[in-house]
Amino acid sequence: MAGIGELIDDVVAQGRGEHPALVLDDGSKLSYRELATRIAAAAQEFAAAGLGRGHRFVLVGENSADMVVALFAAMRTGAWAVPLNARMSGGEIDGICQHCEPRFVYYASASSAEATAHAERRQAGGATLALQQLPQGRLQVCTGGGTEPDVDERNDNNGDDPNDVAVMIYTSGSTGLPKGVMLTHANLDFVTRASLQQAVLLPDDVIFHALPISHSFGLISALLCGLRAGAALRLVGRFSAPVLANAIAGGEITAFQGVPAMYARLHEWCEQQGRTLVPNRLRMIYIGGSLIDAARKAQTEALLGLRLHHGYGLTESAPAATRTIGHAPPRDITAGWPLPGIAVEVQGADGHALPTGERGEVCIRGPNVMKGYFRDPVQTRAAIDERGWLHTGDIGVFGPDCDLSIAGRSKEMIIRGGFNVYPAEIERAIAEFPGIAQCAVVGRTVPGDEEVVAYLEPVAGRPVDTQALKAFLRERLAPYKVPSTMVTLAQLPATSTGKLLKAKLKEMANADVAQVAVATEATAEAQAGGTP
Repeated sequence: MAGIGELIDDVVAQGRGEHPALVLDDGSKLSYRELATRIAAAAQEFAAAGLGRGHRFVLVGENSADMVVALFAAMRTGAWAVPLNARMSGGEIDGICQHCEPRFVYYASASSAEATAHAERRQAGGATLALQQLPQGRLQVCTGGGTEPDVDERNDNNGDDPNDVAVMIYTSGSTGLPKGVMLTHANLDFVTRASLQQAVLLPDDVIFHALPISHSFGLISALLCGLRAGAALRLVGRFSAPVLANAIAGGEITAFQGVPAMYARLHEWCEQQGRTLVPNRLRMIYIGGSLIDAARKAQTEALLGLRLHHGYGLTESAPAATRTIGHAPPRDITAGWPLPGIAVEVQGADGHALPTGERGEVCIRGPNVMKGYFRDPVQTRAAIDERGWLHTGDIGVFGPDCDLSIAGRSKEMIIRGGFNVYPAEIERAIAEFPGIAQCAVVGRTVPGDEEVVAYLEPVAGRPVDTQALKAFLRERLAPYKVPSTMVTLAQLPATSTGKLLKAKLKEMANADVAQVAVATEATAEAQAGGTP
């Protein structure tokens, strides 16, 4: 098996060399043959600079041709590509570099002012090389003992081992400190070929690619799967609802993969502008990154006139596990069915599969499961058991049609009055209320119990009547599931991919309780010592 770094060469060999691979923001195009030529030349330049098998190669940038070229070139040398979004803070990028100890850091300055700023800020860390193939980028050389190659000498076959790491993607840190997820050439080869088998993306597709390639959804499900299909990717530096709307209405694109926030912004903009987006040339629309709800699904399908597909997975599963593609529309909102070649079980506490209809932890086993967490054998063993099952920490249930539904994360479960409350169920109910763009539900610790707190992001220009919302929820949820507190924010905190930062919201919720407790204590002291 050739490494995933040779994927573009494979497409050229199939006779699609002159087909557009990338369509850029300025309208220029890069064919598969041109892209392959640039990747090969950049790989030679990286190798000449000393990059080789097992080195970590950090890329700081945003969606651009330079980032794609550098990514594939790094993998082609046998290095581990570690893509980071340039919009991350300096502290975040420094922390990841400190953890993975890269041999080189590449800054895609041509398309990102933030990447340029990071390059200037970090110049003290080592020398910078000029690049002929990527002249506007900056390649920083890092030194030190930790920058040595990380290779398994037992599998040393001149750097052509499919079990070598191809990319290392750092999790968003929404559930704790970011971890380096090691994904191999074999992982990526399997997932991209599974996408071909299910015809998720087709050779004649023009894909609107706004998902950051620093995230597993954007890197693997969109970029790698799209390129393996031989499709054209309309590569967007930063998501814009008007740009997407115009591309749809103008018949420029046939496929779009996005996170809920992108669909929410698109619907909001079209509503404000009185814009309709049907008819269009869209063939496939897909939503991922978090759970789908009935309201968002119906809203999107009405806007675009097409069935909205979705699925389930996580970075550790590269990132696919289940999809609705290839099956008849499910009776309920589900995450779909396991991909061919991947086993998915809902397991009980004893590690055995539970029968249909019973909730338990979703576990995944197959060629898509990560190699492990970088330099963290303890968490790797906690995530992947001795039988090879990846324990996701998500709570799911299989329905009568053998499709999977996700109830939420076990770590997010709220215990209120002795009852288990899953935030995802409440979030789905809130999403059906008019005027809500996004919402997130977290637990807040109070003496002897937990409370349910809902954070709401309204559609721009629309106030949210929280009392009406509570009444709405009481008709749909058990009393203990109705949030005791509702907080409206202009925009919910999220990662660059649109994934909501629930850990931050939970901190905010518990900080509010602490402030109330301090204020109450101060009032009590004042009353005790004050004027009778």
